[in-house]
Amino acid sequence: MNLIALIKERAKYYKCLACSQALADCQVKLLNEADGHCTVEVTCANCGVSFVAVLLLKKAKHPDGLPKAAEEGPISTDEMLDVHEYMKAFSGSLNELARGRPSRPTPS
Repeated sequence: MNLIALIKERAKYYKCLACSQALADCQVKLLNEADGHCTVEVTCANCGVSFVAVLLLKKAKHPDGLPKAAEEGPISTDEMLDVHEYMKAFSGSLNELARGRPSRPTPS
């Protein structure tokens, strides 16, 4: 299974941040792939909102090819809120975000 197909298959477990509908039929475009992570643009099939996601890539050690974390189910609401708060305060460039270089949060 290629990377985009895997992301699209897993997307059904996640909801759009704008309309809260499942991302089952979303469009996924690979923007960048580097050592250990990739950056994708995801477009919700329901409302058309696009967002960028940075995904950590791990070598599969699971018999069906999925990383162990995939067994743990979708990201929790609290985890999504944490990411939202981090992104709201993030003041760097997309390249800094993709490289994992933290920036100083801007005061709220």
